[in-house]
Amino acid sequence: MPIPGWVWHRFVVRFAGGFFAVLGIWLAAIVLIDPYDTGYFPSPIGAGVVDQNDTTSAVGRGRDGRFNAATFGNSHGLLIDPARLSPATGLSFVQLTTLGSGPREQLTVIHYFVRRHANAAALVLVADQGWCTHDPTLLNPWKGESYSFPHWLYGDSRLRYLANMLSARPFGLMRRRILFAMGRLGAVDPAGVAAYPASWNGAQAPIPTREPSIPLNGSPTQISTEFPAIDQLEALLAATPPDIAVVVIMPPIYYRLLPDRQTVQSVELAGCKARLASALARRPRGAFIDFLVDSPLSRQESNFLDQHHMREGIARAIETRITEALNGAR
Repeated sequence: MPIPGWVWHRFVVRFAGGFFAVLGIWLAAIVLIDPYDTGYFPSPIGAGVVDQNDTTSAVGRGRDGRFNAATFGNSHGLLIDPARLSPATGLSFVQLTTLGSGPREQLTVIHYFVRRHANAAALVLVADQGWCTHDPTLLNPWKGESYSFPHWLYGDSRLRYLANMLSARPFGLMRRRILFAMGRLGAVDPAGVAAYPASWNGAQAPIPTREPSIPLNGSPTQISTEFPAIDQLEALLAATPPDIAVVVIMPPIYYRLLPDRQTVQSVELAGCKARLASALARRPRGAFIDFLVDSPLSRQESNFLDQHHMREGIARAIETRITEALNGAR
């Protein structure tokens, strides 16, 4: 016996009503609880980051009004300590490094910090060799297409933000935010922790394989002068208030990973550095610091966790140079 049409109509109406009611309740909870501490909507819970994921916790820490300076990059700059830079420079630093990120993701976080801080005073970018990419798409140089970054979380569109919140992950963070509001859970360190994860044991990341050396043959067509990541950085800096100090550091790697001299790779790396130096030289308060060289620091293997991640001794040396650049700029 066929089911009457009115029964189907009533089922569809009730199902749609229930679906949109649940959807409305879920979105209302998202707005009120603000699991990622975005501040995009008023929340009775107030500010406080409870997220342990660095790619998403940077949203709440990056909008924190207690800070007027920030460090950016990936694990190659993770040991640059905001707790040391702040008293040394008189600024208030927050660490916004995101593990595994490349230039595209780091540019997104820098844009976000500048947009959310009218009082921004300094930006410090630890730019590894990924910034020398020739790929116009800025595909993640370390993880390729397998790396997923929530660009929607750092954007201006609240509708895009809400659309991406229709997943299971915010549920756990909502619970943590409620516990935080009840005083039963503390927030994460707002300035960030300058330490490698405890799970890293010195072999956590594969050592990059050095590209086969291509000897120079005198043909200029061998050399690529296209650095799209730096093009985008220059555009960002051009739109950034000139009174904001900007320091870019190329971190060291163990010297055996550096390209051989008189090769295409060495010439292109020099060109990449020259572009970065030129971009910073055009700013009233800009500085480019190059540690990506063959030096006593880079020749001591004990200075590295795994030949391309620095240990604390190098981080302290870099912090000294950053401090000198920022204090000198003032």
